[in-house]
Amino acid sequence: MKSGLKFIVERIKILFEFLVSLRIMNVAFVAVMLLLSSCETAPPKINFGKDLCDLCKMTIMDKKFGALAMNNKGKTVKFDSGECMVNYLVIDGKIDVEKFLIINYTVPEELIDATNAYFLQGGEVRSPMGGQLAAFGSKEEAMKFQKELNANLLTWNQVKELDF
Repeated sequence: MKSGLKFIVERIKILFEFLVSLRIMNVAFVAVMLLLSSCETAPPKINFGKDLCDLCKMTIMDKKFGALAMNNKGKTVKFDSGECMVNYLVIDGKIDVEKFLIINYTVPEELIDATNAYFLQGGEVRSPMGGQLAAFGSKEEAMKFQKELNANLLTWNQVKELDF
């Protein structure tokens, strides 16, 4: 019987070590996942009335306008208008931008992907720097305001070609 009991005790030890190793692996997995999730480069919010435009140095005030450009390391430059962001790209073309974000005109303070946005330019659009540029989350949204604002409908690529 002693050898049978010894065999069972050995098996229990092996099972216990296995369970301990699984727990360590689970803890390690959770720790890695937490580290990876904290490394995401989420866009910072624009602090209206406090943040300055990185191009013109004006205080970002109007919640219907404003923009951010982020590189892949999380460095962010803030702008009081879309036209300042476009001008910044012309002046400082060496910035390696991963994300262009701009305020959605119809949802103040909401940042949307500028590369997928639709824009109205000209007419009655009153943006902070006088470039008369407003961004919209969809073509349909932009078209709803196009007649009211008497403005031209543009894509991001067309906006980048404008001379503000």
